[in-house]
Amino acid sequence: MNTSKKTKVAFLLGTKAQFIKSKYILENIGREEIELLILDTGQHKEITKEELKNLNINYEKIEITNSKKNISTISSMVLWFISFIFTKQKNKSLENVEYCLLHGDTLSTLMGLIFSKKNNIKTIHIEAGYKSNNYLKPFPEEIIRDIVSRFSDTLVVDGPKQYENIKKYINKKEIIQISRNTIYDSLLNEISRIEESEKNQLSVTVHRTENIYNKKNLDSLVNLLIQIKEDFNFDVIKWFCHDVTHSALVRKKYKKKLIKNGIELSNLLPYKEFINEIYNSKVIITDGGSIAEECSILGLNTIIWRDVVENKDYLNHNVILSNYKKEKIYDFLNNMKKNKIPLDKSQSPSQEFVEQFIKRLN
Repeated sequence: MNTSKKTKVAFLLGTKAQFIKSKYILENIGREEIELLILDTGQHKEITKEELKNLNINYEKIEITNSKKNISTISSMVLWFISFIFTKQKNKSLENVEYCLLHGDTLSTLMGLIFSKKNNIKTIHIEAGYKSNNYLKPFPEEIIRDIVSRFSDTLVVDGPKQYENIKKYINKKEIIQISRNTIYDSLLNEISRIEESEKNQLSVTVHRTENIYNKKNLDSLVNLLIQIKEDFNFDVIKWFCHDVTHSALVRKKYKKKLIKNGIELSNLLPYKEFINEIYNSKVIITDGGSIAEECSILGLNTIIWRDVVENKDYLNHNVILSNYKKEKIYDFLNNMKKNKIPLDKSQSPSQEFVEQFIKRLN
């Protein structure tokens, strides 16, 4: 790329999952004559701080909130968001930033849109076009993704269904299409280092609002895991807890009940360690879209603890939508088969995006 002046691009850093999905976009950008500025919202402050150590490029980072720890409760999230809204952002590093990369559908994604508009920065929404067509499921993610796509300058879609959902903007915005979700690059780079040692383990990761703050759904999950422990011969059932999940389990007095019944609770792990855990697990229960997609790509037996998803493409005989039905889950557990899938090393959706982005700069 030949330019007399370096383009300056910002990346809005929110959750761990957003960083993992964007890591190889950032590394590809870092190989070009582009200055990279990371805008840290502090949403997953302690986790992303560790993940950033694995980013193999030069970058500058500034804090756009005063957050010092992970946001772990609804009340702290509301205060964090309100504080951000009323904080004036003045920083010389923002001078000459032309584009800001926003990812996904979290509250930090919305903060990035607001921040960029305040500072007259063009926004690029990565992972646009995912829809459940129900504004209450998932809430508030479905609403946030719609708002961010509506007001962004460029939309990046990773599949034909996602393109169909945003093609109404074809004459109003730039649209970049890539072959698949950028999580593929992160998986591809970690899978070659995995130590295969298949365990008789059920791994759990559930953190969405509709599950953690809905008493019925959380109570059902806790009782389901205890029942599975009794009815199946798993050596280990391990629940990897986000901060919000752990806080909810403590607050609603489920933590002691789970531990008493042999369910292990673990903090979140660095990405490479977590992938090793789920890859070697017999089955995974999750409500995370990123993890469900990773499991689908790898061919891992997976139960999605939800009744609606934004992307039905990753549902197959290995990955099922539970609809919160015990009978459906038990039927799946009784009929699981191994079907791990080798990955195509020639694919890199992150590189596809960066190549198309650079063409638009020239």
